[in-house]
Amino acid sequence: MADERLIVYSSGATAPPLKRVSEVFGERFGTEFDFTVGKVEMLLSKIIETKEGDILQCGAEYILDEAERNGIIIKQGRRSVGYRMSVILVPIGNSMDISSIEDLIHEGISIGISVSGCLVGVWDDICSKAGITNKILRNITQLADGCGAVMALIHEGKVDAIFGWDAFEDIWPKTSEAIELPYDLQVFRSTGVAVLNYSKNRELAGKFIDFLVSEEGRKVYEEYGWTHNL
Repeated sequence: MADERLIVYSSGATAPPLKRVSEVFGERFGTEFDFTVGKVEMLLSKIIETKEGDILQCGAEYILDEAERNGIIIKQGRRSVGYRMSVILVPIGNSMDISSIEDLIHEGISIGISVSGCLVGVWDDICSKAGITNKILRNITQLADGCGAVMALIHEGKVDAIFGWDAFEDIWPKTSEAIELPYDLQVFRSTGVAVLNYSKNRELAGKFIDFLVSEEGRKVYEEYGWTHNL
């Protein structure tokens, strides 16, 4: 018989609102949560190895596409909890006075990008739209392994700017500032959540996901910088 406990996997930068909603849900319905938070690649490997768990959340739908193709998640149990918008993030204080994407092509500017997770290819999409790929390439000095790693470049002052999500400023307001891009250059990606094919608590997992996408759940995501109206 299924118990009132859900095993949840979440990528690091999408975990804060998910955990917050789980606290509300747990208080209301008595459900306990066991979270594993980290890089998506690590999460998927653990799920495949243990064949245990109930819910997976990640910051881009293409990751869930792959999980669905490999039979890790259930299509019918898959939903979007909201969107994040691409921005330029700079260290607090913005010492290089960066205010636009054109400022990133100046000599001496150092840029970090993520080469894994939900930010894969975002810098390319933005810079291809702007037609400045070669000019940006010469200033990309750090290749980071995921959202946490690319934000660490900002926390530690190792770069002047990164390409990231607007929600990062809400999660790390003490270390980062967001520079909004013109609408025609922005990239939006959905944060997806799904029931795992290995779940022994599918009904409860589905109930929790319904709560995540309810008005109450979405308000929490909005507080952390996610949007639902594009």
